[in-house]
Amino acid sequence: MFPLNCSSVYKMPEKYEPPDDLVDDTNYPNLNSRDYAKRPLNHTGQMYDAWECLSINSPYTEAEGNIVIACNKLNGREWVGSLWGFEKYDVVKNKALGGSNKASFKLQCESLITGMEFVTRNILLLALNTGKVQLWSTHSEVRNAKNPYCLFLIGERCEHMQAITSTSTFRTNESKALTACKSGTVKIWDMGSADLFLDKSFQFAHSDVITGLAASSTNDNIFLTCSLDKSCLIWDDREIRPALALYEKHDVRFKEVRWSLENNDCIIYAGDECGYILTIDKRSPKKYLDKSKYFDRPIRKIRPHHDNLAVIADTNIVKVSKIPNHATCYENSDSEHFIRDCSWLSSAELLTVGFDGKLRFHNIE
Repeated sequence: MFPLNCSSVYKMPEKYEPPDDLVDDTNYPNLNSRDYAKRPLNHTGQMYDAWECLSINSPYTEAEGNIVIACNKLNGREWVGSLWGFEKYDVVKNKALGGSNKASFKLQCESLITGMEFVTRNILLLALNTGKVQLWSTHSEVRNAKNPYCLFLIGERCEHMQAITSTSTFRTNESKALTACKSGTVKIWDMGSADLFLDKSFQFAHSDVITGLAASSTNDNIFLTCSLDKSCLIWDDREIRPALALYEKHDVRFKEVRWSLENNDCIIYAGDECGYILTIDKRSPKKYLDKSKYFDRPIRKIRPHHDNLAVIADTNIVKVSKIPNHATCYENSDSEHFIRDCSWLSSAELLTVGFDGKLRFHNIE
């Protein structure tokens, strides 16, 4: 270290003109840290590069609706998230989002967004990595007739001790939703009284991180979970012992689970860390009907639609196969980074988002 001459370092500057109230203040002019701490924060919403979640609030047969994207900032000292909603008709027509200035609504979050599900057409369930669950209204002509898109926080709860990893909602019950977190806990939420209330909690649902959660489309008491503890469970929250082993003691850890939309919720797809998808019939559990190799990396999302099965992993590739033989009919690797989520826009068109910050359209012939 170079020697310092304290008299030259701490001498009075040549131009020293403090305000009248700070003439005799010995701390002046070293108040820059205080001024920085008191500066007005920039709360302007930004579309960050890491696009994490994708959700559509209307069936593929309807032109009206919204396409919502959750973005996260994963660099710098402060990790935050933001939410952006766009008109479905405009996105489909232009094959692009059109920029942040075309957004119908937006929301800036103080933490990372880890999950997002539409409970109804205008009610959005949001999960954060702090363990918070938020319920937002996205559209209300009563609150503002000229611009019905106005976000309103209906309810907020922080019941999870660790980051939320999965969310799911019931088609047969619009006032019920599910969340799961890293501590192996599953929570059931009640939204029937225009608020967010915790209905049930299963603290030791799994012995490791819950990676997949899927609500039944035919029964609002039944749902699926999978975990890094190498087990996949089927639940009925009316029972005293609600969990039944659907498939356990697997060779590798499970990453995703999803119901088939056909066969009255009898067929289940489970993806593992080695890139395999297991087809399981709930009527004959603890064995699989088929085991197909899709990737060499962990499965991230499984999205069935009629006879098509869209699959993404921790790669930049999206694959679509025909079921039940799992023959690949479409594959695309145009994405420049990991693909994080996907959703069917129509019976022949798939949307994907990822860490490259782009919404990509895939036409499935």
